[in-house]
Amino acid sequence: MRKIKNLFAATRLKQEFANRRGKLYRVAYSWCHNKSLADDLAQETMLKALKKADSLRDQATLDTWLYRILLNNWHDYLRVQGRNVELYDVGDENQPEHADNYQQSQIVGRVRSSVERLPMSLREVVTLADFAGFSYAEIAEIVDIPIGTVMSRLHRARQNLKEQLLDLAGEGKLPVRLMRVK
Repeated sequence: MRKIKNLFAATRLKQEFANRRGKLYRVAYSWCHNKSLADDLAQETMLKALKKADSLRDQATLDTWLYRILLNNWHDYLRVQGRNVELYDVGDENQPEHADNYQQSQIVGRVRSSVERLPMSLREVVTLADFAGFSYAEIAEIVDIPIGTVMSRLHRARQNLKEQLLDLAGEGKLPVRLMRVK
């Protein structure tokens, strides 16, 4: 009976991991701006999480635990490749788009470009907060820094993004007004 319970728990945990894979991929992509690398990082995170599932003490901290593994994988990659690696992604320019979709894709592209220009320490914090939706305490645990540092990095990242995007709006390259989302 115990083996059946363990098998059921393992199956349920695998499903929990699978449900979070898309979000892991999106955060990894926001860090590296490379589809195949983001996929590799998310896959490696899932593999390590499955291997170390017995070390997860509290199911409630599953997201924080998974994103910490993802961040460690990202830092391992940077360590191996060197910190000055140029990361880029070649998009498919042949996809037909409507005028509204085109305008929206231009805005999204400019925001992604602005996020890409942030220093890595700021980029990690802003993507965990604004893309993944983690609280300050969760980000502090994932990145292993004090909450005050999370707050200051997040403030600097948002200020930097605001300045970059307002500069684009002033040049007429950004057709819409910036609004605060949170």
